[in-house]
Amino acid sequence: MLRHYLEIKAQHPDALLLYRMGDFYELFFEDARTAAPLLEITLTARQKGTANEAPMCGIPHHALESYVGKLLRAGLKVAICDQMEDPAAAKGLVRREVTRVMTPGTVSEPVLLDGNEDNLLASLGWQDGAGAGAFLDVSTASFFVRRWRGPEEAIEDLELLRPREVLFAEGTLPEAVAAWLQRQGVCETQLAPEQTPRGARAEELLARQLGLATLRGLGLEAGEPAVAAAAAALLYAQDTQKSGLSHLRTLAVRDSSDSLVLDATTLANLEVLRSLREGGRRGTLLSIVDRTLTPAGGRMLRDWLRRPLRDPQAIAERHDAVAELLEQAARRERLRQTLSGVGDPERLASRAVLGTLGPREAGALRESLRRAPEALAETAGCAAGRLQELAASDPLAGLLATLEATLVEAPPHALRDGGVIAEGLDPELDAARSLAQDSKRHILALEARERQRTGIGSLKVRYNKVFGYYVEVTKANQHLVPDDYVRKQTLVNAERYVTPEIKELEEAILAAEERQLALEQAHYERLLAAVAERAPELRRLGEALAELDVLATFAEVAARQRWCRPTVLPAGAGVRIEEGRHPVVEALSRDPFVPNDAELDPGERQVVVLTGPNMGGKSTYLRQVALIVLLAQAGSFVPAATARVGAVDRIFTRVGASDDLARGESTFMVEMIETARILHHATAESLVVLDEVGRGTATFDGLSLAWAIVEHLHERCGAMTLFATHYHELTELAQMLPRVVNRTMAVKEWEEKILFLRRVVPGSADKSYGLQVARLAGLPQEVVTRAGEVLRNLEAQEYDPAGRPRLARGDAAPPAGHSQLRLFSAGEEAVARRLRDADLDRLTPLEALNLLQQLKDELGSDQKGMSSSSAPPPPVDASGS
Repeated sequence: MLRHYLEIKAQHPDALLLYRMGDFYELFFEDARTAAPLLEITLTARQKGTANEAPMCGIPHHALESYVGKLLRAGLKVAICDQMEDPAAAKGLVRREVTRVMTPGTVSEPVLLDGNEDNLLASLGWQDGAGAGAFLDVSTASFFVRRWRGPEEAIEDLELLRPREVLFAEGTLPEAVAAWLQRQGVCETQLAPEQTPRGARAEELLARQLGLATLRGLGLEAGEPAVAAAAAALLYAQDTQKSGLSHLRTLAVRDSSDSLVLDATTLANLEVLRSLREGGRRGTLLSIVDRTLTPAGGRMLRDWLRRPLRDPQAIAERHDAVAELLEQAARRERLRQTLSGVGDPERLASRAVLGTLGPREAGALRESLRRAPEALAETAGCAAGRLQELAASDPLAGLLATLEATLVEAPPHALRDGGVIAEGLDPELDAARSLAQDSKRHILALEARERQRTGIGSLKVRYNKVFGYYVEVTKANQHLVPDDYVRKQTLVNAERYVTPEIKELEEAILAAEERQLALEQAHYERLLAAVAERAPELRRLGEALAELDVLATFAEVAARQRWCRPTVLPAGAGVRIEEGRHPVVEALSRDPFVPNDAELDPGERQVVVLTGPNMGGKSTYLRQVALIVLLAQAGSFVPAATARVGAVDRIFTRVGASDDLARGESTFMVEMIETARILHHATAESLVVLDEVGRGTATFDGLSLAWAIVEHLHERCGAMTLFATHYHELTELAQMLPRVVNRTMAVKEWEEKILFLRRVVPGSADKSYGLQVARLAGLPQEVVTRAGEVLRNLEAQEYDPAGRPRLARGDAAPPAGHSQLRLFSAGEEAVARRLRDADLDRLTPLEALNLLQQLKDELGSDQKGMSSSSAPPPPVDASGS
């Protein structure tokens, strides 16, 4: 047995081998040492303490899925080796084979999957610096490719899609992608050259699978990395599942121009799917809008939020459908009630193709098909074009009839339990089941006949696994035992016998049970084949029901939250929002939310510089504008009184403070990397949200960078931009650049206290109220008081004799109009003006030097004696240098 185990293990060196032995799956040697601590089971050994010691551990076969789930979550692969024949009938070693290889990216068992999330296998291909990724979800047959111009785009997609497993040919990954995979801890599978089809072979494999003569109709060319990556993913999935994956009949080519691009940073900063603070769903946009009732609907909603549309016409079709379902509340309620009983036809169809669909899951598929006609009928009379198209979906009545005729109403979990196939389908099965199920009645009848024949009133017919059925007679009645009774066992107070009639009945009962299970298995396999044959249609029906679920969810959220229908226009039309609200803050806050307007357009208000106090609501305002644009282009209604959105191609965000210590990147470095990505990739059709850029370094460094970034966005990029800052000097850009406008968060002051009005108004703030916020946060009063002294000295430009700010002590009153340290003092600004006015090119070197010295003396006087420590001017040589 161990020799056979090692032979199979050699075929699957990178997987843990679970070897079926009776009622257990066993692991041996290094596999056992690896698995035992992860599964929290005891590590034991065969021939313990000898040179041939074989470490081992085992798990019950009926608990396979729960234990395998722990191994998959640890990023490991598992090969399942099953017994292929009955041990009782085997001659010698029981024949065993690997029936499937379970990996993180190819698992399809519902208990191991999150019904609302995709489970993606990613295959990466590279050639001449360009790359592509093929993404396959075996559980739903979703299959698409993405092309990349370089490693940076690949990492963006991998961060966004979060595959569970990544395939690549040995030695082909760019260093940056390999480093990212290592940091993320994603399960990696390196493929040997023979496992990575290329060129004509890759195209032939895909074309045959998809039933196409050529891939050109999909926009793919033989030889490009996307084709090689997709073929490698297909071969790997077929090999691990031991299946041809007949349900996989479509391959999509996703281009960036098809949708609004949201990178992983933007999704994280806007907290669309995951909370920055808690890491889960609470406090996210998804938690507010996800009222879906089906697993497939939950997955589709996530996809719509990750990839909103760009085509105004397609967006309007979704809005039409949502508007009609919003207006017809009764229809929406009936539709949602019907959808609540729909399971997951996409994943159930995939399991039928893989041969792993259990009887109870088949019952869930039947229930889904029972409800499908009613759900489709609810939308048949709608005016919205998209609802009419969905209503025309095939409800697969023929497949439903097959399921109805084949399955009992409440199927058991496993086929081995019996009682799966409905009565009336097969007379032979009904007869075998009757005998097996009525065995007790037959035994009682035999017992009554034997009591009457022998006159032994206490005679009993019983059963155990050793003897089967037998007659038990007490010692007191031994003299009444007939001659045809054959003694089998003697007990203290009784004797056990068998008779020819009992053995004949026992054989009939056991044969009936075996025959029942064999007939049920044959009928169930035919049922699985029928479901697998209709898998592509089931997938289309599942997608239609999922879309109805998402559209009805958007309407339900709009009704509950009082959201309005937005108007989405072609790119370049700008953004105009009246009384916009943050969807998450409004839903979770106990206080009434203060709505705000927003207006951005490429012609006059391209860049909004937003100033205001800490806690005034700047970050909330920035995020709510971005979320309203995202929701509008996803097809949802939005939290506003009115909204007009010119379709944007990308939304970029740079908010918050974080570092990446594993890569040796400080908080400020991460901030600059993310800002650089924005400046390189944003276009005139993008929406850019920047919050406190430049605050991670020295004041003048940060201010200079922020100033230059705004100028670049205005002059070079042209993207619509919301720029929140505490650098009040940036508000001067509104006087210098024609498409920059100032907005501020309104506050009211009273007795050194501030009231945040949360209202965005035209103009700029004159201070940030940091001390007041510090007092609200509970800083000790002596710290706040001392900070006030330092602030007043800074604002008053107080310096000591050495030219340093006089921070030690003092209570100077701030000059009028000053609330923050300015870039130049009044004297410095006068000097700068005189230098700009002077025509230095017409002066001799000595005249220019004298002018500079004069200005320096004036500047020194302005700064209280600084010139007294100045060095004399350098000499001028004969050449006038």
